Amino acid sequence: RDPDTVFFVPEGNGAVLRSAGIPNVTELNWGQRVELGAVTVHCLPTQHWSKRSLTDTNKALWSSWAVIGERRRFYHAGDTGYFAGFKQIADYLGPFDLAAVPIGAYAPRQMMRASHMNPEEAVSAALDLDAKTAVAMHFGTFDLSDEPLNQPPRRFKEAAAKQGLGEQQAWVLKIGETRSF
Repeated sequence: RDPDTVFFVPEGNGAVLRSAGIPNVTELNWGQRVELGAVTVHCLPTQHWSKRSLTDTNKALWSSWAVIGERRRFYHAGDTGYFAGFKQIADYLGPFDLAAVPIGAYAPRQMMRASHMNPEEAVSAALDLDAKTAVAMHFGTFDLSDEPLNQPPRRFKEAAAKQGLGEQQAWVLKIGETRSF
């Protein structure tokens, strides 16, 4: 709606937005960063793959993102499986005030493990990222896999309590809910 809005996407994905009439697109590769006002946006690795058609598997990049400001540090894991890169990202840019971690589409594990974390792994990722608070995402909107739609949030909260993240630091937001961090 606002033509001045800048969209940052992983390399090779700009054409998708441009074809939808969004001209202000910046493509980034892992390790690249852009200054935007008072924040720095970092394009970072994640463990997944890309595909928009039958013939373009892994021809575009996938990523996670960090937005670093003077007072706050935010990490968005993107769509990802659990991987050692979370600790490396924390060493490079952490600690984070808030990390958005995916908690759904994980069953069956043998098929989904490489590209989707389960709730327990999402809490481990938040801890690896040295995040003060983790917010759950990537669950409950579409029935993409075999786990019941209501299972990921419950397991996320249980895992946060067991792994020491704490109930107040593990957010499962209601539709439309906002919180300050």
